[in-house]
Amino acid sequence: MSGRLLFVYSDPGSAVSQDEFNDWYDNEHVPLRIPIPGFQSWSRWAAADGQRPAYTAFYDLSSPDVVTQPAYAGLADTRSEREKSIISRIGLLDRRTYTLHEPVYPPKAGDAYDPAKPGTYISVVEVDVKQEPGVEEDFNKWYDEEHIQMLAKVPGWVRSRRFELVSSGAVGSEAKDEKPTKYMAIHEWEGPDASSTEEFKAAIETEWAKKNIANATRFSIRLFKLWKSWEKQ
Repeated sequence: MSGRLLFVYSDPGSAVSQDEFNDWYDNEHVPLRIPIPGFQSWSRWAAADGQRPAYTAFYDLSSPDVVTQPAYAGLADTRSEREKSIISRIGLLDRRTYTLHEPVYPPKAGDAYDPAKPGTYISVVEVDVKQEPGVEEDFNKWYDEEHIQMLAKVPGWVRSRRFELVSSGAVGSEAKDEKPTKYMAIHEWEGPDASSTEEFKAAIETEWAKKNIANATRFSIRLFKLWKSWEKQ
């Protein structure tokens, strides 16, 4: 897979029904992005933790330029009347682009792994750390050299990827004027209970982990279940 990601939090809000929102997203919004050159994966996820935003979607991209090319950027000029109506009433459409953080830890071994078919659940972890000498360097070293390697021992782990924010923008009645965190990790799992395992607890209870958790200035973790994924025909 590529080293770029388009990641979108979304929520219908109070003025758009769930049925209307999901019908539009599944049958119009995502399908319009399938033929666009440079889009390599398409998936939507629904909150499995009872929190909001209620949905996320992400798309692997071949390069950061994909979202500035006419094929994608021009979609805003050709919206259907339905899409215009929904976007005018929507609670949140929070779009972000990320670059893949190197090095990339290999996914679960075996022929059964297919990067086009992610794990059934994902945890999305967003973090900023103190802007003090050595803190960010140590955070990345810990994540790359210890944390992901320990998460890979958790039963049901599928893949972990880390990203750094490139750009962001949000619209909707619930949009906030706050820049997202610099770092985001997406961990894919076969089930929803990874955080309750002894292996997961061990991964966040090392001295190195405790040090870096204490250095976080912003931290959030969300759990989502796969809603739907698409493939290019």
